[in-house]
Amino acid sequence: MKILVLGGTSFVGRHLVEAAIQNGHEVVLFNRGKTNPEVFNQLRHIQGDRRKDANMLGEEEWDAVFDTCAYSPQDLQPVIDVIKNKTKYYMFISTISVYDDYKQGRPNESSSTFTQKIETDEVTGETYGPLKVMCEKIINETFKDRALIIRPCIVVGPNDPTDRFTYYATRLSQNGKVALPGGDESHRMVQWIDVRDMASWIVSMIENGITGTFNAASNPISLNQFIDSLTTSSIEKQWIPDDRLASTDLGARRFPFWVPISKDYPEGFIIVENQRAIDNGLKIRPLEVTAEDTRQWAGNRELKAGPTLEQEQSLLKNK
Repeated sequence: MKILVLGGTSFVGRHLVEAAIQNGHEVVLFNRGKTNPEVFNQLRHIQGDRRKDANMLGEEEWDAVFDTCAYSPQDLQPVIDVIKNKTKYYMFISTISVYDDYKQGRPNESSSTFTQKIETDEVTGETYGPLKVMCEKIINETFKDRALIIRPCIVVGPNDPTDRFTYYATRLSQNGKVALPGGDESHRMVQWIDVRDMASWIVSMIENGITGTFNAASNPISLNQFIDSLTTSSIEKQWIPDDRLASTDLGARRFPFWVPISKDYPEGFIIVENQRAIDNGLKIRPLEVTAEDTRQWAGNRELKAGPTLEQEQSLLKNK
């Protein structure tokens, strides 16, 4: 297959490119050349901005387009206008943040999503989900049964620029007391998807002509099980209650994989149903393997997520 990847040098896109190459497909990248420009030098790159230079894509035809980096209709529409009749399939990376209600249980692909129209294209915690809903609507209306919409939960693994999972994988390889968010209640759940599992699954679905909308997520486990699976050292768990964390100013360094348990989020996180993906071939590698591979990739990387050592020590001191 001849596959056009929009983006393709950062996290999800990078692994999609690797999975497609591994399966013998011809891959072309379209991006601005600003993020990791040194990767995939053996492939053809079309350099341009998707909002200004999408016309550069109109001279060729594609078996599939992989869109990893559209966050708003303003990102999406210029590309759609040019390639809507030039590709057999269009795959779009969306998010489980499109769902507007976790009170009634874990959403599946038919559950309600945000309905408000966002006038700005500024991506914030409040606009991210609604903007992705708007993108999904454009793609489904344009491509109909040629559209593949993927809604991932937190994506983890090597090359993750957010460090959300990397924080736990590295912190839990160090001895001593560790501050952990919330508590070890059995109903406090977490969920993730290894980027490599998602990438290989997406490529296989396109190969097999499978379209529609799918949540991309592991089977959820308790936060305590999650912590135990990532731990490779001698640690002493110190659980910090929700109310204390909510009143503590950690700024952007808040604990990943945690939201306070409430009526809106009864499982202490956003958890979705994944059966449709599993039935259509999604395979999940062991969490321990993902953690070790992530640690090997991260090395001594300065992490962006999780409390700093000083913040953690303050939490432990006042436990």
